[in-house]
Amino acid sequence: MAVLYVAASAFLYFQQDQIGFPILTKYERVTPAALGIPFEDLHIPLDGADQIHAWWLPASSDKVLLLFHGNGYVLEENITLALRAKSGLPPPPGMPSQFDLIPLHQLGVNILAIDYRGFGSSTPVNLSEKRAIEDANAAFTYLTVQRQISPRKIVFIGWSLGTGPATEMAKEHPDAGGLVLVSAFTSTFDIVKYSPDLWYVRLLPYPLLLHTRFDNLSKMNSVHVPVLIVVGSVEEGAVHSGAAFFQKANEPKRLYVSPGAGHDNVWVIKTDQLMAEISGFIQSLH
Repeated sequence: MAVLYVAASAFLYFQQDQIGFPILTKYERVTPAALGIPFEDLHIPLDGADQIHAWWLPASSDKVLLLFHGNGYVLEENITLALRAKSGLPPPPGMPSQFDLIPLHQLGVNILAIDYRGFGSSTPVNLSEKRAIEDANAAFTYLTVQRQISPRKIVFIGWSLGTGPATEMAKEHPDAGGLVLVSAFTSTFDIVKYSPDLWYVRLLPYPLLLHTRFDNLSKMNSVHVPVLIVVGSVEEGAVHSGAAFFQKANEPKRLYVSPGAGHDNVWVIKTDQLMAEISGFIQSLH
């Protein structure tokens, strides 16, 4: 039993990123062009041979949303879901119903959306917290150096997993324009602590074993850009606590509770109201 316990602990320590962020390669190869949306297909280099795939969706606005999507799907699935919704079809089996890119594009602001390494056609290595933040910084550098966009015109926006790199970027770049957190989770540690599906992990000394933590809530005191926090009214549990994030955040800050929305459908429940909140927040930024 002792050997099994040690082996299971070692497995969690060394394989947690492979388990939590499996490499995603099976998806339809579609682009925003399928919806008539102008875009640029980018491969942004990192140190070494790694690169991240990204789409640049231009608009007439001088502001830019740097978008970090959630776990479990890739940029192309935004288009797949939008095409199916346009045809009145449900999402394919096993694909989440989320698509954040298209509603945000309709706000009329520039968007740079990235796939983390291990997702889509980015370098096929398993994601980790360190890599996610490196990917986010590479995207920010692309905007400020290659496109010569002022940091104060850049708004970080993340959903679910994406709130991890978005929060870190806002912490590292207090000269940025703002931060939008949609269904933010407090930390990876809390996900393990409170999730009923991860009871077996709690049998192990997981506080000592987790090295991918995304301590988002604890970072909020160090974020000094305007913040919009979005949470669904039926968001599940303490891990996704909009009130906790709002309390920790510095002014100026806003909280929007989406009526009837949960974690997995926040973009598709009362989408117009959600977009109005995000648009109003962006317009309030100078």
